[in-house]
Amino acid sequence: MNITGIILAAGMSSRMGAINKLLLKYRHHTIVEETLEQLSNSMVDNILVVTGFENDRIEELLSKKVTDRISIIHNCDYHLGRAESIKCAVGLIKNNVDALLFMVADKPGVTSDLIAEAIDRFRKDRPAILYVETPAGRGHPIVFSKEVFGDLLHMQGDHAGDRLLAKYRDDTVKLKDDAEQIDVDSEADYQRLLKQNAGKKVR
Repeated sequence: MNITGIILAAGMSSRMGAINKLLLKYRHHTIVEETLEQLSNSMVDNILVVTGFENDRIEELLSKKVTDRISIIHNCDYHLGRAESIKCAVGLIKNNVDALLFMVADKPGVTSDLIAEAIDRFRKDRPAILYVETPAGRGHPIVFSKEVFGDLLHMQGDHAGDRLLAKYRDDTVKLKDDAEQIDVDSEADYQRLLKQNAGKKVR
């Protein structure tokens, strides 16, 4: 089963003011690099990073990481919402891909171990959709089987995923995870992320 990982890195980072949150320092590099590193260390077959806002800065940073397994595409309609990045990625997927695993670039605390666990569970249960459920609600990664690709191409806006989950609610697997997934939208979130990381063992 071929599973391709998609990192959504196109958002405008509007709640951070003049700062692009994906370029904030985290561990030994930046937030977007950490997200890519964690996904790279999991069991996905290929990785596609979708850029948008300030794509030149993001792509320059990640260009040295491009390989036969990792590629970058630009979504010129990123201002229309996350669904446009999803459709941009799905439109480039090859026929041999059986599932898509989505990550948002601003959750660098999602570990490769959790991603690998999600992939294992997906391979075992073969649902239409699998997502991680945290104490705060739905988290990442989210995995969509090939049968859902057509629906992904018709998504609109930032919250179309809710309707998709409702459509496939009888064929959805929830993977429980007790860890907090900090979504870096504000300076306060960033400080919480740094504090969370300070409590972990240094790799």
